[in-house]
Amino acid sequence: MTMARGRSPVTQRRRLAAELHRLRTASHRTIEEVAEHLECSSAKISRIENNQVAVRIQDARELLDLYGVQGSRREELLEVVREARKKGWWSRYSDLLEEGAETRLSLEEEAARVLIYENSLVTPLLQTPGYARHCLLTRTDATLEIVQRYVDLRMERQRILDDPTGPQLTVVLDEAALRRTVGGPDVMDEQVRRLLSDADRDDITLLVLPFSAGPHQAMGFPFSIFEFEGEDPRVVYIEMLERGHVIENAGEVGRYLAAFEQVRARALDTAPSRRFIENLIGR
Repeated sequence: MTMARGRSPVTQRRRLAAELHRLRTASHRTIEEVAEHLECSSAKISRIENNQVAVRIQDARELLDLYGVQGSRREELLEVVREARKKGWWSRYSDLLEEGAETRLSLEEEAARVLIYENSLVTPLLQTPGYARHCLLTRTDATLEIVQRYVDLRMERQRILDDPTGPQLTVVLDEAALRRTVGGPDVMDEQVRRLLSDADRDDITLLVLPFSAGPHQAMGFPFSIFEFEGEDPRVVYIEMLERGHVIENAGEVGRYLAAFEQVRARALDTAPSRRFIENLIGR
């Protein structure tokens, strides 16, 4: 496994945990044997390998000693440990982040390609501040100040779209997401014009799935698929009301990929999608 230097500490922790598991397996040692060597509990080693706890630098050194990792490879992995312990840019919003949200932000930072299917709302990566604000005002547990911080967080997420190394986006929006009025005509017109601008970008493919496409496998289940350069496997993220859920199992990820390919195949092509969105101005 090539441990490429990444920008996100959350993703670095995921990669590090997977690599430590691979190294232990390659050394033919059990979790119990490793725990005995480190004079700690088996549960701690399990949590490290399952990315449930961060790895301390001293623990990492002892593990690499045990697994016989030396030279530049050792220094590379220890640097990953240091990077993984840093805070992400979103740390100042930590009080707002639901379970799994850090992982989603990390995946957006690291991905080379993001495939998004949305069935109810414009995806947050393409929302205007006004549209986002009216979406977030539906939260009954948030003050106006907190709502504004959520909007700020959502806008900061969009910085990846201006990063030359940011991901390629392919977004399939269900017609329902475009027909649902959020914040009134002026807010919707601004949002539609934003989508038209995004549709003209080389790094964004924006497709509309019309009602006429009929039933499909992904109905009722918005999701995102993250793809990476190198050997990192695809990851699916599902956003729920109170938390997000990450799917890494290859079989499950494959089913979501098949569902995405189905909606992409049934969606309008790029030019008809743009015309469809244009016709929503001033509706």
